[in-house]
Amino acid sequence: MVLSFIHYMTERRRVFLQRVGSTATGAGTISIAGCSGRGQSESSSTDPLRLAFQAPAETTDVNTWVGAREFVGGQNLNVTVDVFEGVDLAVQSVLAGEADVARGSVTAVASVIEAGRPFEFVVTPIRSTDYVLVTQPEIESLEDIVERDATIGMSAPTGLDAVQVAAAMFQAGAIDSVDELNYQRIGYSGARREAMVSGDIDVSPQHYAQWLDMRERDADLNNLLRFGETLDDWIQEVFMIPTEVVADRRQDVVSFIAAQLQGYRALYDGYGRYEQAVREYVPGGGPDDAILEPTYEFLTDIGIWPRNGDLRQANVDYMLGLSARVGLTDDRIPVDEPLNRGPLEAALTQLDDG
Repeated sequence: MVLSFIHYMTERRRVFLQRVGSTATGAGTISIAGCSGRGQSESSSTDPLRLAFQAPAETTDVNTWVGAREFVGGQNLNVTVDVFEGVDLAVQSVLAGEADVARGSVTAVASVIEAGRPFEFVVTPIRSTDYVLVTQPEIESLEDIVERDATIGMSAPTGLDAVQVAAAMFQAGAIDSVDELNYQRIGYSGARREAMVSGDIDVSPQHYAQWLDMRERDADLNNLLRFGETLDDWIQEVFMIPTEVVADRRQDVVSFIAAQLQGYRALYDGYGRYEQAVREYVPGGGPDDAILEPTYEFLTDIGIWPRNGDLRQANVDYMLGLSARVGLTDDRIPVDEPLNRGPLEAALTQLDDG
């Protein structure tokens, strides 16, 4: 059963994983100073824009790190990045005034918006999802998951992994309620991968690169579906910012979005550019080329990084509707409340003019 986000957030202590330094595994807060030049905007504040990321870099979200590390300087912007153990803690950091921007799922923060905290969604860093649904050999269909009361590994009760499994099950007509799913908290996808290979859980959504590795270690594991091909209106993540921050530091927000868009687009330059980012920002350097190269082909094929920031009303509408269906909110949140395309449109214009 998916628990209330607010209750869950208050029950958990803030877990600080790392402050990202000059390398992906270094210590100290990342702080990037901007510089001026043609086509660059004036920063509205000398204070850094403080970013709260919900997890260390992975093969799918290195675009956000490329944007935050390599392009903010060209936008005359300073940023810092803190990394947390889950979107709930990243959002808590923003609510506590310790950060300005959180990166995470729409559904995980839906109840905060429902409770009246004025977050706005300003850009989509990951449009689709590279996750696939991996199961033990005896689980051969979505119906089997319910009939066998299969244990489904997840990162958190409000985690995007748990929600997307429910979404696929709803869409297939395999369940009527999330109460029919047997979730077990295991941890991030790396921990779930080991639990699957060792047989401790029956089902787990895994990154595509992880699936390639798991298949080599246990050829009997099944891959029931690719979520990115199944959930057409899905938004994997958004950058969310309190309304007052958008109002008070609008130009900084616009410049931040512009830098992010540059990071998204850069990864389409070719596999070499992507590999460089993975080696630098993913802890441990990521998988070897035999896994990483087909992963890149898969990610670019589904267009996982939105070149123009996406954030379409239909996608946000779908995710907010899903949040109500899985029990994260009591009622359906109106889509026009958290959606703010204004800074994104300004960032696109800024890039075009540059």
